[in-house]
Amino acid sequence: MESTQNDRGTLLSRYFSEIRNYPLLTKEEELVLAENVRNGCKASLNELIESNLSFVVKVASEYRNLGLPFEDLLNEGNIGLIEAAHRYDASKGTKFITYAIWWIRKSVLKALSEHSNLVRIPNYQLKKVREIRDAEAILRRSLGRKPRRDEISRQLSKSVAKVDQVLQFNMREMSLDDKVGKDRETPISDFLEDKDRTSAEDDLLKQEASTLVTEALDHLSVQERTVVGFRFGLDTGKSLTLKEIGLKMGISRERVRQIECQAKTRLRKIFARRRMVHAMVSDRVSTP
Repeated sequence: MESTQNDRGTLLSRYFSEIRNYPLLTKEEELVLAENVRNGCKASLNELIESNLSFVVKVASEYRNLGLPFEDLLNEGNIGLIEAAHRYDASKGTKFITYAIWWIRKSVLKALSEHSNLVRIPNYQLKKVREIRDAEAILRRSLGRKPRRDEISRQLSKSVAKVDQVLQFNMREMSLDDKVGKDRETPISDFLEDKDRTSAEDDLLKQEASTLVTEALDHLSVQERTVVGFRFGLDTGKSLTLKEIGLKMGISRERVRQIECQAKTRLRKIFARRRMVHAMVSDRVSTP
């Protein structure tokens, strides 16, 4: 058993090492591959899939220990990724992984709903419960009735208290959608969520937001980028006052303020144009 687990761990480690070798795609590379996929190029399809395998790991990690082995979750997530690669339309203006993450999650959740409907109990405890149930079945056949707890305890040479302790485990099947709590309104799955883990969607949103800011800053002059960088601590994490920036750049405090105002005005226009484009794309996607 331990050897099998070690083998599985080795295979997963090798898999993670392999997918790290696939570089993330730039937006331009993604558009070219997507167009090639639509024209039936299998090599481009494989490259599009392989470059996004690491995101499947992120999503699958959110659903560990819910009844399916981690490698099975990865396999199901990869199926969703492949489906997304076949369906992706780059002309909609949406990044591939933003679109694919829905298919990945859908595939993982479908597998969990079909193959995992038990709240897991430790194997050693299951063994104790099974032992008592077997003894109960034997006594039921010999006595012709349901055995009492003291009779089960004698059969197993265990105290009645010990039998009661083991039987406290409720062995009935429970769906992850079953409602629990005081008002029976909260599904069990809500209590199984890891609140400390950031979701794959959050990671992607942060990544895209960072990319958007970086692209916007490229439209500023060198002087404007410098002032914005110092003012908001983009490089050091520490924001500087107008006076401190002026001393660093050898210009007056008032001049720094003017440059900052110019930069903010230009950035607002850039973000406004981006929002307009996204709104137009959303309208196209929602229109049948």
